[in-house]
Amino acid sequence: MEVISENKCFGGTVKFIKHASKYVNTDMTFSIFVPAQASEQSSVPVLYYLSGLTCTAENFTFKAGAF
Repeated sequence: MEVISENKCFGGTVKFIKHASKYVNTDMTFSIFVPAQASEQSSVPVLYYLSGLTCTAENFTFKAGAF
């Protein structure tokens, strides 16, 4: 996996990550919000937002109103 971008947001970090998918035979991207409270010593709950095949990695951050 490769981090494409990383930006501070609401006390945490939003990361866009690219990975190779053997199932669709191309690179895929997803986004993740990591709150400041998350660390290797302190875990936090996880919420998965699956938006569909035709959507982009930006759906969660821009369209879902996550912030």
